Formats: sequence, structure tokens, C-alpha cells
Amino acid sequence: MKRLLLYVHYNKYNELSGHVLYQLEQLRPLFSKLIVISNSQLTGSALQTLKDLGVEKVLQRENLGFDFAAWRDGMAHVGFDHLTDFDLVTLMNDTCFGPLWDMTDLVEGFEKHSNVDFWGMTNFRKTKYFDEHLQSYFISFKKHVVASDAFQKFWTSIKTFIDVQDVIDNYETKVTSVLVEAGFHYDAVFNTIDEEAEDLIHPDFSYYRPISTLEHKVPFIKLKAFTGDEKKGKLLLDYLTNRSTYPVALIKLHLNRYHSPDSLVFLDDKMVDSNFNTITRFNCRLAIHVHISDVERLKVFTDTSLSAFYYFTLSSHIDRNEVEVILLNCFEKDRFQLVSQTFENHYHALVSLYSQLREYDFVGHFHTSDFGNEGRLVDEATRHALVDMLLDEERLVSIFTHFPEVGLVFADLSKELYWTDSISTLNHNQELDLNNQCLKATNNSLYVFQGSMWMSKDFLGKIILKDKPIFYHFDENILDYLFYRKVWDEGIDYRIITSEAISYAERYKVHLAEMEQIPKPLTLKDKFSAYQKAFLRKIGLKKTSVV
Repeated sequence: MKRLLLYVHYNKYNELSGHVLYQLEQLRPLFSKLIVISNSQLTGSALQTLKDLGVEKVLQRENLGFDFAAWRDGMAHVGFDHLTDFDLVTLMNDTCFGPLWDMTDLVEGFEKHSNVDFWGMTNFRKTKYFDEHLQSYFISFKKHVVASDAFQKFWTSIKTFIDVQDVIDNYETKVTSVLVEAGFHYDAVFNTIDEEAEDLIHPDFSYYRPISTLEHKVPFIKLKAFTGDEKKGKLLLDYLTNRSTYPVALIKLHLNRYHSPDSLVFLDDKMVDSNFNTITRFNCRLAIHVHISDVERLKVFTDTSLSAFYYFTLSSHIDRNEVEVILLNCFEKDRFQLVSQTFENHYHALVSLYSQLREYDFVGHFHTSDFGNEGRLVDEATRHALVDMLLDEERLVSIFTHFPEVGLVFADLSKELYWTDSISTLNHNQELDLNNQCLKATNNSLYVFQGSMWMSKDFLGKIILKDKPIFYHFDENILDYLFYRKVWDEGIDYRIITSEAISYAERYKVHLAEMEQIPKPLTLKDKFSAYQKAFLRKIGLKKTSVV
């Protein structure tokens, strides 16, 4: 059988994801000819990689008209008259991971099925918004369908829409019905038409019920199944690990690089146990910067057993002489520098020290500002927890050397902040400001705990030096969120040192406590009772009985 695959690729960073290369490598033996239509501008190296995989031709075009215009252009390249040289024409895009298992029997089975003229992976039942249709991430058409007037007219009339909704309304949801009206029959690996879907917002099983698609042996899983619901995505990853030989690391790598710096799907890979230690001796140079805005809180940073050199900076209201006396009682003179200039912002102080700090392999950054409004006891416990996590030099150096891609290390939330709910959040405007300063935009909730962290020399150069003005003109509350997002922009990785484990039972109790704070919907009886009480109060009476 002669088979043609027209594969549409798009990456907004003009790169080739590992899952795409794996996909093409696995699919290549099934097809006589494989053409990639890229809506991105790939490098010469990427083009050569595709050629080495056996891709016969790569068509590069602007991302106009999305997948359907790209498939149209791919067909035009082959020649609409020559499409019928193939027994099967398959259209696919890179919005899914897989194949999760061998597809040979599946493809050959549909080819032998005389009552199936075209087929796909999953379908979408008719709703008041859409016609019944095959989902377009994978559709195969037999030769007699491709030769038909209905097929040829549909694809030669594709317009280059600039609004994706126009593509969905006019093409993705119509190609199936156009061919069915022409007398052709279709099927799907997972035909969802008769499946129970009352609880779904839309009958899209590839998104809302990805486990069901896998149980029906669909060999691909949609990317959106991992990005739409991160908790479900984590379960889905575990499912694949146990039931497929697919290298799930490709999923984590793709999500990590292109979609989110902190997805629950791979967040556990970013966690380092507080006991992590792979070395007993090291010869790298370490520095610690501590900005002092409260002298009393300084005492937790006066551990003289550390080898790091200290840089201390002050807020303008702090008595320099008092601090100098404290430091001289704790450190030898050659172990620290008390900077003469004062700063009202600990980040401003950090940036001002760049010329000195860049001489070190790894730099720690801390401050003595308060950690919230929960009182001194919680503040002190939180600070000690943070210091315990971040001021173990062997642990820090072990992380940086064991994970050479890492440039930023910060601490997990302390149990004090977790239980007192003192975790800061960004409002909508702050989120917009953050996204405007980052190459890669995402909604997120993770942040560098209290702005305390360790940075590599590479991080200092690419983040602190490169984006120096940001630290002076940015809302200080946003900066805690900026660092690991900037790390993501630069392709640098991060790690979080975990605090004591919080059990799932405790987390579940927290969830229940949060749910109790959400008002329950009022029944008609409740609404009438509330109205009656309000009316009686208004006229100066009290309700004496319950209706």
C-alpha cells in the first residue's frame, strides 16, 4: 500500500520539540512519503534533522490559515491530481503525543474495512454549535475519497483565515459532514457518539476524558489533556507510564520548555529532598548577600561555620554602627563586607552588587523584612525554616553540580505559611505586567519563596545583568514571581528544596476546609426563609417560626 502523510508542525519559538521528532520517526515506516508542512521558520540544523529522519520534503510557510491552509498547501505541492497516486492520504498535526503503541494493525485494519472510506482517532458528536465530525489531529482518506469531487472541491476552496474560530467553523467541523453528504462513511478508533457525556461541557473526549481514549486504544493523546487540567495530567502521565512504552520524559520536556515552568505534571521533578547531598568537599566560591531592614532578624544569618563570603546591605533607617558591632562579634573582618550605600529594596541592593557577585560561582540572596501579618512567632519560625532549607552549602553545591542545567534554587513553602495562608498572590494587572516582561507567558502561582534564593554565575549574567532596569522599575511584589519565569525564558532550569512532607491526608483536610468556606447554593426554601427574615427585620419584627 502506498501511503502519504501530510504532517503540520507549529512551534511559536521556531524549534522542533522532541515529541515531534519521536512521532515522525515512529510513523515513518508506515508511510511511503512523508511531507512536513511547518508554520514555523526552522533552522538549517532542524531541517537536516528532519531529512535524516526520512522526511522527504519540508514546506515552510507563515502561520496563516492554521492547519487546514497548511494541509491545502501540502496537497498543492504534491498536486491534487497526484494525490490519487496513493492508496491512503493522512493528515496529522503535532498537537498530540504518540504513537503510544504500534499502529500497524490499526492502519491495516481500517484499510481492509470496505465500509469505512475515511477514519480518524476520535470524533465529536453533533451539538447546537457544531456538526458531528472527526477531530482533525489525525484523519486518513482512502484513494476513492481523495479522487472524489467533494474532497477535491473542499480542499481546493480552503481560504487562508486569520481567525482560528473561522477555521474551526468552516473547515474542521465541516470536512466530515461534506464527505458524509457525498455518500462516504467514516469511523473512529474511539467512536464516542453513543458514549455517556451528560457531565461534559462539550463532548470532547480527547480533552475531558483522555483516560477513556486510551482505554479504547487510541494511540495518541492530545497535548491539551495535560495543559487543561494539570492534576488530571499528572494522573494521565502515571497511566501512560504503566501501560505504554512511550517515553513520557518527552511529554515533561515539551510542557516544561514550551507551556509552563511549573506544571503539576512535572513539578515533582523540580523538587529536591532536604537531605540531598552528593559531595563532601567542594572548591567553588560562594557568596551570601543579606539585606538588613530589621536588626533583630539578622541573628539567623550569623552562622560562622559557612565558607561563603558575606555582603551585608542596609535600609536607610538602620543604624550602621549597631550592625557593624554585631557583625564583628560574629565574623572575622575578612569574612564580610558591610556596604556603605543604603537601599530601601533588597532587590535594588542585590543588583547594585553585581560587579562583586559575578566573581563567585554561586550566590545566595536573603533579607530580614517581615514575612507577613501573622505575628512575630510565625515570622521567626518561617525564617528559621527558610534558612534551614537554604543555608546548607554542601546541599546547594550538590544541586548545582548534579544538575548542571540549574541556575536557580529556592525553598519550598514553610509549613507556617502553608497553614496560615500568608502566601501572596498577584492581581490581574500584576499578572499582565509580569507577562509583558517575559518572553514566555503563562498563568502561574509559583514564586520564589520570600525572594530568598541561590543563583549561579550564569543566572546572574543572563538575568540580573541583562534585565537590570526591571529591578528598579518593577512592582516589588511581582519580582518574587519574575525570577523563575526569567529562568524559563533563558532555558535555564530551577530546583526547589522541599520542607517537611505534608501528607495527602493533610492536604485533603485543607481542601475540605476551603470547600466549607464556599457558600452552598440556596434552595427555594432557603431563599424564601432569607427573604422572610429580611422583611421581618425591616418592619421591626422577629421571625418566630421556621417555614
